[in-house]
Amino acid sequence: MLRAFSEKAARVCAAGAGFAAIAWAAVALQPTEAGAQAAKHEITVTVTRFKALDRADELSAGDFFARVTIDGASQQTSVISDKAEVQPNWKLSKEVKPGVHKIKLALIDKDVSVDDPIDINRLPNKRDLDFTVDTRSCKLDGFAQSYKCGATITRAGTERKKAEISFKVDVKKK
Repeated sequence: MLRAFSEKAARVCAAGAGFAAIAWAAVALQPTEAGAQAAKHEITVTVTRFKALDRADELSAGDFFARVTIDGASQQTSVISDKAEVQPNWKLSKEVKPGVHKIKLALIDKDVSVDDPIDINRLPNKRDLDFTVDTRSCKLDGFAQSYKCGATITRAGTERKKAEISFKVDVKKK
């Protein structure tokens, strides 16, 4: 009886070792968490030009800055004062995982009390621009047409305190 028990135990151990080897091989073939974390892209929104189409302030041409929100994280540029047309070359970037990401671009007039959003969207009652970028295909959606990364996009608002803005979106693999 002891011999039968020993043989059965040996078969179970051998089977267990086989399963352990298969499980180890499966784990070894999976990307490590560090490897998955290493797959990153960087989205950069560059505002190349803006032009005020009417007066943002009564006493000056305006004090403008851009705010870019990528997947809920906002950044803003420095302020440029008293210039109606500017080529600021503002660059705002964020590291992201590969995939589709939401972007919001706003042009704002800085004021002492309340900052005023400047209309850069041709849609009524919508001043900022909302769009997505797919970092894998480098495709931008959310406009009347799709764009590829690196293309210059120009939009202008139609409401009071409006401007025309030109920008591009680039994606870099990190």
